[in-house]
Amino acid sequence: CEWDDETNEVDGYEQFGYDGEDFITFDLQTETWVAPKQQAVVTKHKWDSNKAFITSVKNYYTQICP
Repeated sequence: CEWDDETNEVDGYEQFGYDGEDFITFDLQTETWVAPKQQAVVTKHKWDSNKAFITSVKNYYTQICP
């Protein structure tokens, strides 16, 4: 995560890979998972529908990490 001490802006990302390639990434701005590969689309839909999981990830990057 990144924290700008002048603006108090927080940014971060969570990214998972498989076999040396990007698999799925969390976009903190849109609060959704991004699936660059077709194989990750099922995981994206499952994780996007889990609002508690999204809240937990967002909380980590905006409250705990900085």
